[in-house]
Amino acid sequence: MRTTHSVRHPEEAAPLRGPRRMTDKDLGRPPSRRAEEGAHLRTTEPGPIVTVEFNHNRVTRRSSGACVHGFAIAVLILCGLGNSAWAQVPFVPDDWKFGKRQDSNTLHYCVDTRDPDLPVARQIGEAIAGALLLQPKEHSVGENVVADEIDTLYRVFLETCDIYLGFKLLPDAYPDWMTLSRAYYRAGYVVVAADAGWKSLADMPRQQAISSTMGTSADIRLIQYLLSLPAANRWSRFPMSTDEAALRAVLRGTAGAALVWAPSLWALQASDPELGKLKTITPTPLPVSTVDIGAALLSNEAFLRSAVDRAIASLVADGTIQAILNNHKFPATPAK
Repeated sequence: MRTTHSVRHPEEAAPLRGPRRMTDKDLGRPPSRRAEEGAHLRTTEPGPIVTVEFNHNRVTRRSSGACVHGFAIAVLILCGLGNSAWAQVPFVPDDWKFGKRQDSNTLHYCVDTRDPDLPVARQIGEAIAGALLLQPKEHSVGENVVADEIDTLYRVFLETCDIYLGFKLLPDAYPDWMTLSRAYYRAGYVVVAADAGWKSLADMPRQQAISSTMGTSADIRLIQYLLSLPAANRWSRFPMSTDEAALRAVLRGTAGAALVWAPSLWALQASDPELGKLKTITPTPLPVSTVDIGAALLSNEAFLRSAVDRAIASLVADGTIQAILNNHKFPATPAK
């Protein structure tokens, strides 16, 4: 079982100020459900930012320049030496044992049991197989993944997956041995509050704080927006390790609003009636932040990727993706 690190909530101590230890997720490793999603990004220091973006529990990394002051030395790997390592194919013992699968009439698709869109991903994987006139074969990946290296994900592809559902389509965010399909749906980040009188984030008093899941593209935009304001006009930002932690900060009254991934909110509210009391509000003055979601494949599977892309396009065009999203009342739209 992967080791995680605790995160102090703002009411237990002052907002995090020093450097934080980078986690497996920051290094592009298959993450734990409760692992930290990123190192602390301080709102008081403008400058280039390293983005640790994640889909549900799927994490990537991309850099917009030099490292932010105060990051652990692991970030230096991401900003420098990590670029060359990212291009290398992971070493897998006895990789000669893995070749083309014999059951060519079957599409093996992987889903992550930790992902909030799990029921949606399962149906989309089955629909892609049907569009390709192949037998669907689902493989659940998640808690049974015990190693922490990116090599593990590569081995999962070799042993099990033709495609792995649930990846954010971000440029320059994945190793060269991996490629992504076209998107099948688009989801976004939402602002959530408990105060029934607020219609948008602009209604929240500046004395209140925003709890935000660390390292997401929406979190980075929040930091940039806050830094563009005079210090006296800024909301406080409380960086949180997970979407659930950000939402519970609002329930406790520690934060006035939370900035979270909409599919995570959907899944958490379905499983916890207490979280169901929170409501989404318009993000104004923040920009709307959306991300396309697709499937990952090995880069050398060019024919399969082309076929999967055509299948997804047909499922979007004939309304199948829309019907799956509607069936689950899932907060996303088909990717056009």
